[in-house]
Amino acid sequence: MPDRVGYRRMDVRHRASAWARWGCLLLPLVLGGCWSYVSKEAQQRLVAAKPPISVTVFPVQVVKGQTREHDAALAERLADFLRQEGVAVATVATTPVDLPVQWHSNQALMAKESALGFGSRVGNAGLTTQYGLLVEILCNPAETQVIGVHFHLAERGGLLAAGGLSNSHWEDFQAVKPTDRNGGYEVLTRMLRKGWTRP
Repeated sequence: MPDRVGYRRMDVRHRASAWARWGCLLLPLVLGGCWSYVSKEAQQRLVAAKPPISVTVFPVQVVKGQTREHDAALAERLADFLRQEGVAVATVATTPVDLPVQWHSNQALMAKESALGFGSRVGNAGLTTQYGLLVEILCNPAETQVIGVHFHLAERGGLLAAGGLSNSHWEDFQAVKPTDRNGGYEVLTRMLRKGWTRP
């Protein structure tokens, strides 16, 4: 006969573990304040939310010079990662968000422009989940070098609740030395395991 007490104990441990992972993901959101385009109200709602949140993961936008590709397979990997971490019930969108990218020497400005564009698209997308998530991996035209990694998390109404970037100035990026989209994805998961890393 099943040990109902044992099941309850396992469930409590699982929920406690999910809460701990959620706290690790969100702590930098509370501490970081340099992303002026992130809505304070949306950020507060995200911090107060009980895990798992529901998220639509859009195909990863891989920027190769002036061209853009949308990688659904990487989005599936990211959705699996969020599920395994216990922080999100993640589904993958079938239609990508195609955001034009204007290259700047200031990567934070590039991230801001993409984030605002993404928030506007999400607000008009009619999502059934609480949030939409987009990752951008910026590469050289031949995809032999990764220049940066961005992520943008928006409420279904379009307000930005979180954002992050990594580049060669950051430890995780330096450790991976990404040369293509798969390396960029590894940088992203390192960022998320440490928290929603923010400069």
